[in-house]
Amino acid sequence: MKRKIVRSEKEFIDWINLFNGKMNCYTTVYDFEHYAEMAKVESSCIKDRMFLDFDAHGEPLENAWVDFQKIVKFLFNDNTQYRMYFSGKGFHIIVFGEKANDIRSIQSSFTKLAVDCPTLDRTGIQTNRLRRIPNTVNLNSNGPYYCTPLTLDDVSFGLEHILRKALSGNWPIKTYGSSKKKWDVVKPIEMSDIEVVAPKPPGELPILPCLYNSIMVENPGHYARVYLAQWYRDILAIGERNITEDKKHEIAAIILDEFKAIASRENIWLDWDESITKKNIWFIVNGGYHAPGCKTTLIPQGYCIGKCWRYNE
Repeated sequence: MKRKIVRSEKEFIDWINLFNGKMNCYTTVYDFEHYAEMAKVESSCIKDRMFLDFDAHGEPLENAWVDFQKIVKFLFNDNTQYRMYFSGKGFHIIVFGEKANDIRSIQSSFTKLAVDCPTLDRTGIQTNRLRRIPNTVNLNSNGPYYCTPLTLDDVSFGLEHILRKALSGNWPIKTYGSSKKKWDVVKPIEMSDIEVVAPKPPGELPILPCLYNSIMVENPGHYARVYLAQWYRDILAIGERNITEDKKHEIAAIILDEFKAIASRENIWLDWDESITKKNIWFIVNGGYHAPGCKTTLIPQGYCIGKCWRYNE
């Protein structure tokens, strides 16, 4: 999706007012200390929060509602600082914590919190993750509903009350709890002695454990799809950037077949669109874009699930 850097609260509000109701409006989960002229500086990500996304993915909304209430109760009793929202099709919670040096610390805390919550998106802890902007319309919802900030009273009144509330916007955002979450302490990945086993490919080509984990879900993130296409391109082009036109078309067709194999799995990639995927695969193959590095991208952005064979490549 196209990104725009806004440098003040006024500019942010003006942007929302311009596009709210005309398109789905998102912002980054994490803030950044530094920005280039047209993009954020990835290494300056302020890793101080945990984003929880409860989505029933075509199943009854009540399923996500049950998991959401379970986590709200835990956070309230723990006095952890958090905010909560109805997204229009599910629920969001943002848990605030101390600033972490390693996104893996937040991922570890997330894993413990997510036990027995099947509707909680397990790929939520990534530095390039987006979230729907509160009080903007979710054009994909049935209401259509607004992404609505919630209070504890709303939760106690029940789901039907929340659905009625979400038919309009401009609700205040309420923060609960007073304690910043202390994230788990994890060893630097370079000190890990355990090597993650390569997963069985969903198609014919080998796949990295991190990309398998982030793509084999109901709604893979945009960057996960891009990184996987780049990974496949590098394999098929043997790392070469400049290849013939015929070779480009051959590689793009093979990658599309791999993506079809992934999307054919039950409850995987529910928003699959072959024509859009084909267009974006060609853009990547034609541009000769290489797969991201472990130490420069996949680990800092939160994709890595453990040290694998590629770490030292």
